[in-house]
Amino acid sequence: MNSFKKVFTNKTYGFVSPCFLGILIFASFSGCSTIEVEKAFEGDLRPGKANRIIGEYCQSCHIHKDFDPPLHVSKVRSLYNRPVFKRARECRSCHYIEKNWMHNQHERKTRMPEDANRGKFRKFEKEELSRKRKG
Repeated sequence: MNSFKKVFTNKTYGFVSPCFLGILIFASFSGCSTIEVEKAFEGDLRPGKANRIIGEYCQSCHIHKDFDPPLHVSKVRSLYNRPVFKRARECRSCHYIEKNWMHNQHERKTRMPEDANRGKFRKFEKEELSRKRKG
């Protein structure tokens, strides 16, 4: 009977360990996920909804809590010379996020006018122009 217990325990342990590990990994990635914010920055949502989500996300930071997103978009377009940024109507044209997978957090980034005007974001511009052509 004792050998049966050892065999059963070893088989169960071999099965439980990978399952437990899988559940733990799934829970850690799904815990504080901001899927809607990621979709907004990727351009998977309608522009109005995306701008609202991105605006709320940015206002969650204490530095940007008082800023007005529509006014900001119209004001900063004049700082850019490149067509994609000059005619931008979406926050994600100038702002993007990079995900830190280790901590499941986002780092907010900006395509600054000086860099954009020098052509640093040509790959992004090309993707945006082809995206707009497809409609």
